[in-house]
Amino acid sequence: MILAFLLTASLLTQIPSATDSAIRQAVKDQVAAIKTSVAKRAFVGPISAKSEASITITNLGNLTRTAVVAGDATIKLAGGKEGTFADLKVGNFVIAMGDVDSQGTLAVKRLLVIAKPTPDKRVVISGRVTDTSAASFTLETAKKETWTVKFTSNTSFAGKIKKTDIKAGDRIVAVGNPAATANTLTAKLIVQLSTSPTASPVTPVI
Repeated sequence: MILAFLLTASLLTQIPSATDSAIRQAVKDQVAAIKTSVAKRAFVGPISAKSEASITITNLGNLTRTAVVAGDATIKLAGGKEGTFADLKVGNFVIAMGDVDSQGTLAVKRLLVIAKPTPDKRVVISGRVTDTSAASFTLETAKKETWTVKFTSNTSFAGKIKKTDIKAGDRIVAVGNPAATANTLTAKLIVQLSTSPTASPVTPVI
């Protein structure tokens, strides 16, 4: 009888109570909520401020973002050298990767210090060639704007054409960098879209 009582008591202690089940469910709910509120993200831009354990990054949209850098975060400096939080300086251009919480704060897992990318200032214009010279074309766009398209030894011509193949009346697309003079482009690439219509031969009247 005593043995049966002891076995019954032992088995009862192994059966989870309603309270235990409620606690386990509450923990599961909290874990699920955390997983829902955390997302993998990356912040890119210069460090605009630094505190004891976090940095402020001004992203490419000119918005500020907070990133917390814990001691276990991997930091790579320019050139691939291992770094620490102390090596980070205001003005460094960084890519910070990690988990973002519901407040928008990034818990950094990996941070790279890189050279600031050079802004791409190339522009694309298209239109009809109105004049040609040894070093440039004059181009009229669909908006009736007049552009001077300069070319150098570094200018490429798409296809098998040469600069001497482009005549007044041709339609072209020019890709390049704007010069200091307004409406002037130094072309990197020129694409000929169409050639000027040729005059129809005159049929002699007999």
